[in-house]
Amino acid sequence: MDTQKPQIAHGNGQMRAQSISLMCSSRTRCNAGCRFCISRTTPEAEVTPCNAGDIAFCNERRLRVGLRYAERLGATHAILTGKADPTQETPEYLTWLVSTAQEYLPLVDMHTNGWLLHTGKLREQLLEQLVDAGLTMVSFSLASFDEAQNRELMGIRKSAAELIPIARDLGLLVRCSLVMSDLGVKDAAGVLDYVQRAGNLGAHQVVVREVWRPKVYGAWNAGVYEWSHAHAVEVAPIQDEFIRMASELENQYGLQQRDPLPWGTPVFVVGGNFKDPAHGVNLTFSCTEEGTSGSVLKSIVHKPDGHGYRNWDHNGESLY
Repeated sequence: MDTQKPQIAHGNGQMRAQSISLMCSSRTRCNAGCRFCISRTTPEAEVTPCNAGDIAFCNERRLRVGLRYAERLGATHAILTGKADPTQETPEYLTWLVSTAQEYLPLVDMHTNGWLLHTGKLREQLLEQLVDAGLTMVSFSLASFDEAQNRELMGIRKSAAELIPIARDLGLLVRCSLVMSDLGVKDAAGVLDYVQRAGNLGAHQVVVREVWRPKVYGAWNAGVYEWSHAHAVEVAPIQDEFIRMASELENQYGLQQRDPLPWGTPVFVVGGNFKDPAHGVNLTFSCTEEGTSGSVLKSIVHKPDGHGYRNWDHNGESLY
């Protein structure tokens, strides 16, 4: 008897998703102060209470609905994320999220600036606890390997750079998330240098992101709006430059192009020039709105209201 479950259709065809992003809570006050912060461009960032009793968290019943939905769409991993840093939530809650996600999907990631994970900070044991719960990957937001530059761009006194080998030694796949700007990494040479530094510390992947530029100007987002529009760097031309360079630089940098992601983004690999000659780094580029439309989604966004959405931007884009 054929027991294959029917496919889910939505919009223009059979739906697929690479991941599900679990917004850990309705908290919008982050422990960093990134100049390019997306959270601070939304009106609710101004009115979200600081009282933890007023903050909404993921409900188990609805979380399982979302995870089953993502599983049916072929998602490979769940991502702990949010408008604030996930590490601001309690270890007990985060380990529950990770262990629950592991019941449905093979991979679980956490996106973090790493500030609370440093030695002497509130969550210095958290990574190990989450690994025990089933965490398989961590993505560190790191705008620059220059500490002063990173401090200026992200508003935290210490970057996640020294956490990379710690996470690697815990057995995690480690990714560095780089937001480009003309005050930080701004060109292909800068990206190659960033990949070199990340790889030497043991990072396995680098994703290069574009500054999100808000379309609407308001009192709640004036600072980020002005900064982002003034200092954004277009990622697409740099991605195209890497495509052109791939064959030319293969011998010098071990740069090669691989098959693209489902929504067309090219994938590159870099290797042979790190401290460990056997080490390699996977490199991708991310523009702000890719993978949010069509039948293949980069990530379903599961919010604490218990519903899943195509993207972060509009609650009318509901899926379940």
